[in-house]
Amino acid sequence: MGPFIRRAVLFLLMLAGIAFGLDRLLKAGLRERTTDVYGVWNRIIRGNIQSDVLFCGSSRTLVHFDAAHISEHIGRTCYNIGMDGTQLDLQLARLRTFLRHCPPPRVLLQEVDIISLTPESRLYFGQQYLPYLNEPAVRQAVYRIEPDGWMDRWVPLHGFMRYDVGSIYLALQGLLHLEDTLHDPVHLGFELRDRAWEGSFDHFLEQHPDGIRYPTDTAAQRTLRTIVRTAQDAGAQVVLCYAPELVENQRITLDRNEIMGIYQQIAKEADIPFWDFSNSAFCNDRDYFYNSQHMNAKGVALFTSMIADSLSSLPVLR
Repeated sequence: MGPFIRRAVLFLLMLAGIAFGLDRLLKAGLRERTTDVYGVWNRIIRGNIQSDVLFCGSSRTLVHFDAAHISEHIGRTCYNIGMDGTQLDLQLARLRTFLRHCPPPRVLLQEVDIISLTPESRLYFGQQYLPYLNEPAVRQAVYRIEPDGWMDRWVPLHGFMRYDVGSIYLALQGLLHLEDTLHDPVHLGFELRDRAWEGSFDHFLEQHPDGIRYPTDTAAQRTLRTIVRTAQDAGAQVVLCYAPELVENQRITLDRNEIMGIYQQIAKEADIPFWDFSNSAFCNDRDYFYNSQHMNAKGVALFTSMIADSLSSLPVLR
């Protein structure tokens, strides 16, 4: 091997070493974060959550179940592991990761909604998974959605180049402990979104004047059953819960009865409660919602007392 080739090889090895070191450093920075979505993941991975009641689900869980105030109502510890932009597959991965590191809750409340039975997730905000691909459940779920996700784990800096530079900035904040902890929007996993009515639903109504049907994917149904069984095997009482939803959206959902029937059947099979709050009186009023699926602060305040009363009725929490 000539001198030039040797120098080129050494140079490339040096670059690879630098890239590998930077990749490890940036992922460590994300694992140091204590706020936002990374803060919740890091508390899970470190086993820092001991909760009597655990709320699991999609964005409707994230922004509807005010863990701190529910805890005050029922006198039990609560935590919210709801995930924005996810379907049941990624919710199962997070629950399995939680149970791998944290004590099981007394109660797992799994929120379901009109789109829970759609085919499995796309990878929304995929950079949140970069530091946790060594977790078996996370890795399995991410690789199923993004088959080339292995590159984010093994190819240095690939994940940070795949997504925007914002994840690098967040990593540096974590490394240097420069997070704005005073204005963290997430508290005990809950994110309050006190927003005015968005108006996007009006456009949705114009697009679907004859109503809309949502999928009832059999794989998603199996995943929901697996969530229930996984929590039960860990010793938790499981509750399926349908949080409040704007009645206008209920009326245009042509297969709503079929979807609700599936949830009722799954609950019956597992001998668990199914709580449906979509028939609450305030579901007729847009003042309590910022879109058809998500409540604002006014709606969450009403719902908090309702869900707290229901939780208090469970024998396991008495």
